[in-house]
Amino acid sequence: MYQLSAFSITSFLSENWQRQPCVLTNVLPDFDDPLDEHDLAGLAQEEDIDSRIISHLNDVWTVTEGPFTEFDDLCQGAWTLMVQGVDAHIEEASLLMNAFNFIPHWRMDDLLVSFSQPGAGVGAHIDQYDVFIVQGKGERRWQVGAKPKHSSRFYPHPKLQQTDEFEPIIDVVLNSGDVLYIPPGFPHKGESLSECLNYSIGFRAPDQSELFQVIADDLLENDKVTQRFSDRDREASEQPAALPARDMMLLKELLQQYVTSPQVEQVLTEYLSKQNETLDNYELDTPILRHEILELMTRGITVQHACGVRPVYLDRQTDHHTNNQTGHHTNNQTGHHTNNQTGHQSEAPFIFFINGQQFASTADEKALTSRVLNHSQTFIQYSTEMSDAWIDMLCELINRGYIEIVGE
Repeated sequence: MYQLSAFSITSFLSENWQRQPCVLTNVLPDFDDPLDEHDLAGLAQEEDIDSRIISHLNDVWTVTEGPFTEFDDLCQGAWTLMVQGVDAHIEEASLLMNAFNFIPHWRMDDLLVSFSQPGAGVGAHIDQYDVFIVQGKGERRWQVGAKPKHSSRFYPHPKLQQTDEFEPIIDVVLNSGDVLYIPPGFPHKGESLSECLNYSIGFRAPDQSELFQVIADDLLENDKVTQRFSDRDREASEQPAALPARDMMLLKELLQQYVTSPQVEQVLTEYLSKQNETLDNYELDTPILRHEILELMTRGITVQHACGVRPVYLDRQTDHHTNNQTGHHTNNQTGHHTNNQTGHQSEAPFIFFINGQQFASTADEKALTSRVLNHSQTFIQYSTEMSDAWIDMLCELINRGYIEIVGE
């Protein structure tokens, strides 16, 4: 289990988050790498995993994308192997992400792991997202510049974006267990001083275009009933070619009414829960049956999130989130229909999402459900107060591979 030490979350969020870069020295003491370069190379050979090798030789940059069948010809000069989404494949890597759970799940993107030879780097560049860079084995020198008012971009290779050199405000050598935080927009570059592993925890920051596209796609795909423009208090126009300010205000209000509606809150929550296509392949080959789950729960079990699983739910939920269905996908193995088990049909279910899939528990069991969703590991003991619907829900999460039984 990775845990930040001698670190004030409150101070960091008020002084650094989205504001200023900082170095957190030995904040992960006695850091143990969750994988080595051989594990990383193995992942880079997989068809469904994003990977690339960036090399710099004789002042020429080369970028080669995986999957890789061999490495010798590509690993020339000062080179770096980078693999995306490692948290969805290596349990210990997923646990490293949990050390930064003071930032909500929906903001987290994935874990990028890189292995570098001495002198390797990707040049000076600017990212438009927050990132924590954890130093594993080896040493790496990092330089971070002040946030420029205007930044230049150029491409020494079509798949490698860089920016101009800068005057560093941070110039530091990271050792194992050190962490560098860089907010969006700050130029930075790293150079390995020895063979080293780095772990980059990136964060999502959707822009307006992306969010509006999500809403538009939902409208088109689900044929939503929407409100039409109305202007019953119309006054006679003396300039028919002019678009009156009042009409523009009504049009903007019409958009605002929909964007701020409860149904859009659910659409965005679903979208922001989507993480990695790998999670779609987690379903168990041999489903566990409801009576087996119940037997285990009677003795008491510990469950944990599978690799890369980060559930998301809307904190403020009221009756309007029901949308005439609970969102629970009933597992055919159980033979139980969950909607009418508890006798609380009038209460809105507690809805949550995992990787874009919608689930629900009863409102009465929100506390129990949220405990499972918010903690990477949870001990569960069967109680007669547990509804059939909740047990069915847990059974389905386990059979889909999102939740695992520790020790089973």
